[in-house]
Amino acid sequence: MSESPDLVGNHDIAVCLVEDDNDLREEVVQTLLEYGFDVRGFPGSRELYFGLLQQPCDVAILDVGLPGEDGFSVMEKLRTTASMGIIMFTARGQMTDRVRALMGGADAYLVKPVDMVELVATIVSLARRLRAAEKLQPERDSGWRISDDGWLLSTPSGVNISLSGAERSFLQVLAQHLGITVSREALIKALGHHADDVFSNRLDMLVSRLRRKVAQATDEKLPLHSVRGIGFSLHASVVTAKP
Repeated sequence: MSESPDLVGNHDIAVCLVEDDNDLREEVVQTLLEYGFDVRGFPGSRELYFGLLQQPCDVAILDVGLPGEDGFSVMEKLRTTASMGIIMFTARGQMTDRVRALMGGADAYLVKPVDMVELVATIVSLARRLRAAEKLQPERDSGWRISDDGWLLSTPSGVNISLSGAERSFLQVLAQHLGITVSREALIKALGHHADDVFSNRLDMLVSRLRRKVAQATDEKLPLHSVRGIGFSLHASVVTAKP
């Protein structure tokens, strides 16, 4: 193990790895154990879902090319039903796959072969951010708020909702133009892409998932308005973005 002194230790971070290659799964699990993680390995989605019923985890690492239900489908289910960090761990390095994962709710996308130090650093960084988000309390006199670093959306009643990278970028742009409709082209560009039919559809999927995530976390409705064919806006009277 090519150790990094700042990364080795008792991290108190529960990790689930889904990888159908038995040798690779055992190798990664053993390495993460040596780095101080509480880690479990699963060969597929069914085993993962059963394992999560027994014990939740802080970070899930998903191979994309799984037999049966692939990693993208698993990612989408986890993002809408559980609160955890999601790292895609795959040999598929195409930009379309990377974009699909990040727009779909993944927090990181690592292409095999992955240096274990990079994987460990990604897990630690992601878990740290998620735990900081859980501790953050919204100001009592506020409505909806986005945290200083942009990774957390807080509802008026105090429910904290962790955001994926794409959701973060999307809401930050809208928060900078409160009450103003931001064009679809501008939002797609802010997400790092050129506007076309593919990414326009991805934008609609992102909005749908974000609304569903908020609805599952609270009975408060996200004040996100859609202007058909034009763009989206956040209602200025109830949304406050910190600088």
